[in-house]
Amino acid sequence: MKAPLPVPTTPPQTPSAATGTPSPLESAALFRGRDEILIAHGGETYRLRRTRQGKLILTK
Repeated sequence: MKAPLPVPTTPPQTPSAATGTPSPLESAALFRGRDEILIAHGGETYRLRRTRQGKLILTK
């Protein structure tokens, strides 16, 4: 398994003042040219994978 990449240094997304919903984060900022990343959340590790068709699959 490859070593984890550092967390992106983009500023955190803040909710829109008008709607209260967060702004979208581009998947390219997370994947950085890879097809798979690992996400640590709540003590669990999740795998986010980009398929050849460009879809995203999140698994535990």
